[in-house]
Amino acid sequence: MKKTLIIILALALIFTLAACGEDDGKSPSKSTNPAESSNTLSGEEGKNEKKYYGIGEAAEANGLSITIDKIAAAAPNTMLQKAKDGFDYVKVWFTFKNVSDETIESPRLKALCIVYNEGPTGDDSEMASEENSQVMLEVADRGERYMSRVDLAPGESTGGWMIYQRQTDKGEITMHYYPGYVNVAPDLMFRFAAE
Repeated sequence: MKKTLIIILALALIFTLAACGEDDGKSPSKSTNPAESSNTLSGEEGKNEKKYYGIGEAAEANGLSITIDKIAAAAPNTMLQKAKDGFDYVKVWFTFKNVSDETIESPRLKALCIVYNEGPTGDDSEMASEENSQVMLEVADRGERYMSRVDLAPGESTGGWMIYQRQTDKGEITMHYYPGYVNVAPDLMFRFAAE
């Protein structure tokens, strides 16, 4: 008798919890603006309404405005090390601006990375940046490289370029900005056509 009562109570609890999880028939309103929907992720990540920024679009996080100014294929023989199979080097120019009321530090080199496989928490992101590669000294614009962090007063900006490896079989490049750790969702996301 006690076993039967326990089983009945357990089943009642299961059905009650299942009923609580049912859809109430209301669905979230869908955007009819194609530009708005193209800048947000679909599915699980779309719930956070994270936006992808393109070239020339200023994106803000933690008092910092980040703009990807332009991209270009890196000149031949720019790198001492050959790109991995299926990859080539791309040069990406950034501008970082302090939009807060306090002095802040510009991002570290690994804060911006190219994402090869996008995962829900960025676990699948990978990076091959200028910091991990040796740029040849003959590079004409080496003085414009983004090399180190600097203190930015309110309204002050800095920038430069970094070199990344990108997949040659993809027509788009996705980049994430992580001010802290890469095993959490990125603060900002960028997506643009590969050059």
